[in-house]
Amino acid sequence: MKITDIKTYPMWIPLRETEPLSAYPKRRSVHILVEVTTDEGIKGYGESIPYTYGAVGGYIEQQLKPLLVGEDPMQVERLWNKVYHISFGHGIKGISIQALSAVEIALWDIIGKARKLPVYEMLGGLCKPKVKAYASLMEYKKPEEVAKISQRWVEEGYKGIKIHQGKHDGVACTKAVRDAVGDDIAVMLDVNGAWTPGEALKAARQLERYDLTWLEEPIWPVDDYGSLAWLRTKTDIPIAGGENEYTHYGFKNIVEKHPYDLLQPDVIMTGGISVCRKIFALAEAWNLDLATHSFFFGPGIPASVHLSLSNNRSEWVEINAVPLESYFIDPAYRPEKGYLTAPNKPGLGFEVDWEVVKKYAIK
Repeated sequence: MKITDIKTYPMWIPLRETEPLSAYPKRRSVHILVEVTTDEGIKGYGESIPYTYGAVGGYIEQQLKPLLVGEDPMQVERLWNKVYHISFGHGIKGISIQALSAVEIALWDIIGKARKLPVYEMLGGLCKPKVKAYASLMEYKKPEEVAKISQRWVEEGYKGIKIHQGKHDGVACTKAVRDAVGDDIAVMLDVNGAWTPGEALKAARQLERYDLTWLEEPIWPVDDYGSLAWLRTKTDIPIAGGENEYTHYGFKNIVEKHPYDLLQPDVIMTGGISVCRKIFALAEAWNLDLATHSFFFGPGIPASVHLSLSNNRSEWVEINAVPLESYFIDPAYRPEKGYLTAPNKPGLGFEVDWEVVKKYAIK
């Protein structure tokens, strides 16, 4: 079997929001589907992070496609290293690895379809039949809005709520959500690196009373692992992060500096399924918890589910609870009664809805 073509399909699909509306309603509307075609007619699909679809698409077309056309898609490890080495000189992190991640996920999809096995079977088989989903919120303007939308997602079955709020309202919103959902729902706070180390410590002391499952990326810059390690010794709240780190080499640097209690690799950013498996092994060796980062809607979600189901330490999968106007994969891998399972189908276990892809295509 040989790779014959690689294509990207950027789309603009709006969120289907209800009241309260998020503070940035047009966010999370761009999506990038990546298709790898073979000479045996088997196609695999991946997804790239959507912020710079022109740059990612151009990198895949100009850098990755010439390297990979004619290659055997079954040789994932060799191809990953081949592509990773050409990132030398123009960035061993960022867009180059995001593009590689998307293609690598598509290769796993091809292998599963060729072998007639779900991806999780090729990763060692199921460790559990289902994995908990937490509702990852958009940003909202007021604590009462965060509380209201949190109640909605709990009523729909989500087992946890992750708040995305900024520098000045993280504590107030956490209190509002905890008061709204009660003590039996997991609550996480992600401030996206909003605080200095001193501000993070002050906030952590105020947050400790609200029983957070984790505090995510509290310090800027997010790779200031020394300051994060210091904060971790000053609070009882578990500290989480890793979505902005790249490859298992980057995560080796993380675990050696001890900044986190919980690692959050992102399969469409950090290098793909093969890399996440290596990061999972690092977490096991350093006795750390895991929760994949997956704030998107395409093939990256099933990839995260397959990884989580085939690993004992991965308790949660992140889901942007706000639905899309239309989904471009079927099934869309949305939770049922707060849990996600993987279909017993070859590869990643979905079909592309080409009518949706065509309708929402970015020209």
